[in-house]
Amino acid sequence: MLFLMDEKNRPQLIKVIPHLEESDLIGNIYIGRVNEVIPSIQGAFISVGSNQQVFLPFKEYPVQEDSSGAEKPSALLRQGDEFPVQVTIPAMKTKLPSVSAKLCLTGKYCVCQAYGHGIHFSKKLDKVKCIELKKAIMDADILERKKYGFTIRTNAGLLSDLEPLFGEMRQFTEKLDEIFQNGKHRVAHSCLYRAENEVVKTVKDIPISQYEEIVTDLAQICELLKESVEPGCLRFYEDVQYSLAKLYSLETHIKQALSKTVWLPCGGYLVIEPTEAMTVIDVNSGKGSNVKGTTKEQLYLKVNREAAIEIARQIRLRNLSGMIMVDFISMESAKDEQILLEDLDKFLKMDSVKTRLVDMTALGIVEITRKKESRPLAEFMQ
Repeated sequence: MLFLMDEKNRPQLIKVIPHLEESDLIGNIYIGRVNEVIPSIQGAFISVGSNQQVFLPFKEYPVQEDSSGAEKPSALLRQGDEFPVQVTIPAMKTKLPSVSAKLCLTGKYCVCQAYGHGIHFSKKLDKVKCIELKKAIMDADILERKKYGFTIRTNAGLLSDLEPLFGEMRQFTEKLDEIFQNGKHRVAHSCLYRAENEVVKTVKDIPISQYEEIVTDLAQICELLKESVEPGCLRFYEDVQYSLAKLYSLETHIKQALSKTVWLPCGGYLVIEPTEAMTVIDVNSGKGSNVKGTTKEQLYLKVNREAAIEIARQIRLRNLSGMIMVDFISMESAKDEQILLEDLDKFLKMDSVKTRLVDMTALGIVEITRKKESRPLAEFMQ
């Protein structure tokens, strides 16, 4: 389990990672065979192993354009077809793992898309840095670069020497060329590419600027991460008398992250209720109603703004996804409502997973959606 701690030693993110011994499909590329094409659900069922079936959404199948426009995947896919697919989403509850035929390799400094075009940049990189990086990439001698699309990650903006970025781009173009070439001669269910260990992949997904050091008390993890983090950023914890879990009160943080009630500094609190269809969050003033020297409207705005900060944190912490409905304390002022929504939107945008503030309904319920990439924390802990 990986914790990203803030300056107050509170977790901003809890990432549950499979045991090193466990076989993990995510990121692996296989020769898949089409078992069934079902236009009504906009997808096809694919086998990537003798006992492993996955789901391919039509939107994840690359189509070629002709003079009449792009052909539909449902017209192109046939039972028995074989082609490379990459596992992108793990199995969740009754749902099969999802795959994409739009192959993608992710590194520390860039992402390479097999059916992409051009060079794109992380939204966290400023425009000046993007212009500098694009010019440097265009001038660099990177063979086959134009065959694929690249997204330059935040970590690349911290490099003084861009050779690690160029080296990663060259490596990815060579690897994709190799995958497509080998795929022509391999039988169904063959593994063409095995992704990095989930621990390494997770650490690479966290921008270097968000942490000072990585501390682990597992020798295997320390060995795995040695070549993937900046020099001096990795520390092996060896105090056998006082465990790392106790030092950072990790068991307490997990218990709080699974609790139904979350207290706010002002004395208010949140009630978080996951249901089958959505997650519902209720904001209550609690002990905050006893604060002296504030009007009712000032109090409600204060509690709601503190709740907005904590809700964004709890969504990341618990890995909530899908529809999230928030019942803030009702406020009479339209100006106060706007201040609250702007605050919430700002905090939600700090999430590395795509999260969107949709709107506030006529009943005052705030609607949020978050992309589902893995199971929620509560499901892992069960």
